[in-house]
Amino acid sequence: MPPELNARQQEILDFLAQTIRERGFPPTFREIAEHCGFRSTQAVSRHLEALEKMGCIHRESGARSIRLASRLLEEPDSTEPVRMVPLVGEVAAGRPILAVEDIEDRLPVRQDWLPVHERSFFLRVRGDSMAEGIQAGDLVLVDPGVRVHRAEIVVAMIEDEATVKRFYPEADRVVLRSDNPTYADIVVSRDFRVVGRVSALIRKYR
Repeated sequence: MPPELNARQQEILDFLAQTIRERGFPPTFREIAEHCGFRSTQAVSRHLEALEKMGCIHRESGARSIRLASRLLEEPDSTEPVRMVPLVGEVAAGRPILAVEDIEDRLPVRQDWLPVHERSFFLRVRGDSMAEGIQAGDLVLVDPGVRVHRAEIVVAMIEDEATVKRFYPEADRVVLRSDNPTYADIVVSRDFRVVGRVSALIRKYR
């Protein structure tokens, strides 16, 4: 044990290493708090700040971005298949709404399960225009900069607002179509761009 670590810091570091080794990604603040018997996540945050200052971990925002220092990894390649993908706001499945492009969280995605790119990101869906395929509250994975084919699901910007729809290009216009037949097509010819293709989603069942 490095002399500068106290018993509680070592306990947290051991739990981080074990969780990353077993699952491929780090625990949440709440999981760390429950494991260590803390009443709140504030204590977790303080200990993680101390571990970061001592060079034991590296992190950005949120617990899911924690990485162990390379000198502490028993299996240096164990975390390579996992990429932390940012959740950057909301998108409408219905009428367009403004997408808030602030990083809310970072979610682990295993590269051997679903390849993601450096620019990939998640958006939270509002509305029901994509019917059962994509429901309100789902997180859709968006791949920007890839070629989009007819009838694929995309995130599109109309002027300054974002929406998720199926993509139907025509000679002089683009039709954005919902899977829910109660919604009318959105027809655009300018002030429009495709942000990216929707390649996957995460759904939480309550």
